[in-house]
Amino acid sequence: MKAKAILLFACLLCLSHFCFAHIVVDETDSPLSETGFCPELPVGSQDSTALPEKTKTTVVCNSGVSRYSNWYSFEKPEALYARKFLTKSIAPVATAALGIGILGMSDFELQLQESLNWNKDLKVPMYDDQLRYAPIAIGVILPLFGKYPKHKFLHLIPLLSSAYLLADGVVHQLKAYTAIARPNGAREHDAFPSQHSSMAFVAATLLHYEFGDYSPWISIGGYTLAGWVAYARVAQNHHWTSDVLTGAAIGTLSTHIVYLSYNFLSDLFTKNNLTICPYAVEGGGGVYLSYSF
Repeated sequence: MKAKAILLFACLLCLSHFCFAHIVVDETDSPLSETGFCPELPVGSQDSTALPEKTKTTVVCNSGVSRYSNWYSFEKPEALYARKFLTKSIAPVATAALGIGILGMSDFELQLQESLNWNKDLKVPMYDDQLRYAPIAIGVILPLFGKYPKHKFLHLIPLLSSAYLLADGVVHQLKAYTAIARPNGAREHDAFPSQHSSMAFVAATLLHYEFGDYSPWISIGGYTLAGWVAYARVAQNHHWTSDVLTGAAIGTLSTHIVYLSYNFLSDLFTKNNLTICPYAVEGGGGVYLSYSF
């Protein structure tokens, strides 16, 4: 029974991480390679003739080709990103459904727990607290070996923080609403869903999005670490199987939603009908905003 339970647990977790779509973005197709509109200073301005000079004026425009704009400008989104979002969402939605289904089968879940919680005395360290952020650490290390993330650093900050905040908010709301007791008899009734599992799968999905195009093994490695964290929470009797499955689904789906929103904004900014161009001059600066109907 124990071996069957472990095998079933592994199979359920696999559903949440092997829905990959590796898209290599060709920089020559990026809107940054097209000549875009970047506004000049007003004609009457003293420095209008010196606009292109780096020593006096720095122009940053999301639709122009400039070395000054490359650090923050939007790039062309993936093709058919909305359809790909629906495809990628199948696995986490199915995982959440399985988790909720197991939650409703108390006898079966109790049998799973008894088979999987071999480390309930915490005699063997499983490092689940540390490893939930390991995929992010991998993403920090990979650039040292010439593997750079898909998106610019100033875009990664809101992507990462939004994914964590969204997943964490959903988890906390569900914990407060369900108030399910933990299997280890802890005083707090906040078992469902697992925050550790959710955070681990946010990190793994971020790693997949940013570095998965280099090699599928990078994505597999990140999701394996996340799966270990989920398994460790059950093995140490901190969570039920339904907790970690639902937590994994929330983390994965939240990250998909954040990247869907980002692609929508990228699409909006790179259709050449919306231009935001901050500029700096000696003693001041401004922001040019243009929208074409």
